[in-house]
Amino acid sequence: MRHLTKLLLGLVVLLQPWTAAAQQPPLAFGVLNQQSPALTAERWNPILHYTSTVSGVPLQLKMGRTVQETNSMMARGEFDFVFTNHNFQSEFDSLGFKVIARWAGEPIRAVIAVPADSPIQNLHQLAGKRVSFPSNEAFVAYAVPLVALKRAGVRVEEVFGGNQEGTLAQLKARRVEAGAVNSRFLGQYAEREHVQFREIYVSEGFPDLAVIAHPRVPAATVERVRRALLGMSSDTAAASILTLAKSKGFEAATDRDYDGVRRIYRLVGQ
Repeated sequence: MRHLTKLLLGLVVLLQPWTAAAQQPPLAFGVLNQQSPALTAERWNPILHYTSTVSGVPLQLKMGRTVQETNSMMARGEFDFVFTNHNFQSEFDSLGFKVIARWAGEPIRAVIAVPADSPIQNLHQLAGKRVSFPSNEAFVAYAVPLVALKRAGVRVEEVFGGNQEGTLAQLKARRVEAGAVNSRFLGQYAEREHVQFREIYVSEGFPDLAVIAHPRVPAATVERVRRALLGMSSDTAAASILTLAKSKGFEAATDRDYDGVRRIYRLVGQ
């Protein structure tokens, strides 16, 4: 009987975070539109379910239909947490979001890619050509390559794909001569769609997207979410989730890590 009592008490302790999460209204976790809503949900819902369970803080995926709509929702304070780097534009400086973690792994780089059999070999040969970008608010897939094109004295016809997936779909369909995306996303898309691209420009490295917390969220709640995210990479229970997301998890980050991102945004007037 004593052993049974101990077992039941142990189960109660294990279930406490999940029970607490179930009783609280969920906090809105925004995710930048890098992919379609369906692919975003496929990647992020398991991550948020894990984080909610471990932290005891219920989180719910929320995003706009477009990048612009998601940014507007962030500006209106509709997110408690956000996975983005658009907050480093000067127009969002007054919002007071705090960086708590970032997507782990190697730095991300801006890539301008062309079809593998394209005759285009360098940036100068893009003059007057149609080049797709996810949106004019993207950092690594618009602001960074735009600075590179300006420095090369090259003007292109800008086309927008809505997100990185849309940009590469346009390039795959040959509706544009080149596309600008995140280096990591390029490899993932090419593998999934069985298509080959060739990089004609690769930028310096920048920290991957950050998880940021709204200042209204209590510090204790933010810390519980931060610890759960950082713990994913060493938790065997999260291994299959990270494999599905093609991610190494999250690592510690601070606002100062993104000074270079702010510098690029300023160079393009954002």
